[in-house]
Amino acid sequence: MAVSSAGTYEEYTNDKGRTFRLGESPKELLGYPRAVVLWAAWLAIGLAGVLEYTWAAFSGSLASAHHWGAAPTFWLFSFFVVFESFVQIFAGYLRKRGGIFQVRNLLIVGGVLSGVTAYTITAYSSSIWTAYVGYCVFGGIGAGLVYNGCVNIVSKWYPEKKGWRTGFVNGAWAYGSVPFIVAIGGVSGFTSGSGVGSAALSPGAIRQFIIITGVIMTVGIIIGGLLMKDPPQNWWPAAVDPRAWSKHSTRDLRSNPPAISHYTTRQMWRTPQPKWMGIQFALFVGSSLFGVAFYFPFALAMHLGAIAGAAGAAGFALNDGIFRPFYGWASEFWGRRRTMTGAYTLNAVAQVLTLIGGLEHSTAMFVIFAVISGGLSGANFPMTALMVADYFGENNNAMNYGSVYAWKALGGSFAGGGAALIMTGTLYGTAVFHWTQGFVFGAVLAGLAAIVVYFKCKPPTVEQWSAAVAPERAAGLPVPAASPASPKPATI
Repeated sequence: MAVSSAGTYEEYTNDKGRTFRLGESPKELLGYPRAVVLWAAWLAIGLAGVLEYTWAAFSGSLASAHHWGAAPTFWLFSFFVVFESFVQIFAGYLRKRGGIFQVRNLLIVGGVLSGVTAYTITAYSSSIWTAYVGYCVFGGIGAGLVYNGCVNIVSKWYPEKKGWRTGFVNGAWAYGSVPFIVAIGGVSGFTSGSGVGSAALSPGAIRQFIIITGVIMTVGIIIGGLLMKDPPQNWWPAAVDPRAWSKHSTRDLRSNPPAISHYTTRQMWRTPQPKWMGIQFALFVGSSLFGVAFYFPFALAMHLGAIAGAAGAAGFALNDGIFRPFYGWASEFWGRRRTMTGAYTLNAVAQVLTLIGGLEHSTAMFVIFAVISGGLSGANFPMTALMVADYFGENNNAMNYGSVYAWKALGGSFAGGGAALIMTGTLYGTAVFHWTQGFVFGAVLAGLAAIVVYFKCKPPTVEQWSAAVAPERAAGLPVPAASPASPKPATI
């Protein structure tokens, strides 16, 4: 037995070398139930996601007010995703160090950067290069810090039943933007121009709306951050006895057994799985963010009107978020990998049907399949986070998942400037959009992601774990022994 500031605990190491810290309740460690952390993360990530999911709705207003071209505007979206993605590795490293870099402080910094700082600079940007600094750099870094803190804290506090809870928090990243998308659609007058829309709003009205949004974001994220704290390393709820899996394990653990050990990031990348996780993540991000970036302007270009565009974009974001907990729940029965494969395949079909609805000028068909594709497009975010924790443990998950999430930068390039290039034939100019090429591109990305995740993203074996820790073992560093009798996941 050992003693912490919260009370007594014991550490148990199983035959696979994994250590469990038992005996401390969440209320002893936090001062309140762990559900408070869950809701705090939900609030903060829901506001941080506004930067990404409202872009398609207000980018046309911003571009028209300042006479920016279509391709430069969509490259703004791509570079936002690049900064938001790569900061994940840095955020994970800082969280691992602790001290002043504890999760609540990172969220407070992220809230200030992504809210009032990013949106104030963007609002007053008469030059698109200033907007790159505000929206892409400050917005991307701030939003990335918030995302990393919120998603990874769920698996730390709910290691025994993290499935739908991770999806619940992760989903807010998408549907938290819905009130703002509706507000943009309600106060804006759009006409179908070259494919990005023209705004009747004055630059002053656009600026006011953006600044108010930034203030709301910052205040909400700071409130959420103040309620968040990581548990001690190896913490495990005493109600689920790790010494008797068959008797005490949850449904999630039976379908997705815990990792052989808590891999460090270096050890994780010595196995083949992370590169394939990153590739499938980038591919499907490219497909899903295509909808985020282009559904709204596509509706305008097809003369479906601002209401249909807002309905499709808001419905996409709403379903994107709402269905993420569903995938976490479904994976408790089917396993993470099978759930991801099914969602990816169906998303490819839904994107093509959304295209057909627009080309046929069918408002109902466009909106219905835009909403359906939204429900399918968010599957990779909670599922990849869960897969990394399942395969490589929770202790270093902030940095481990961050190193996989960084592949979103490639997917964001596919979805923003890359897709605009395919549709317009220009990297940085104004041209006519050929929408079919872009939608087919997005659907192909989803299909490739399904193939990669099903055939290449299988759980690490004991042999692969042994190879991953071989350098430490050769250097004489302590490495726990793994047992060939380690439980195998239900879906291989």
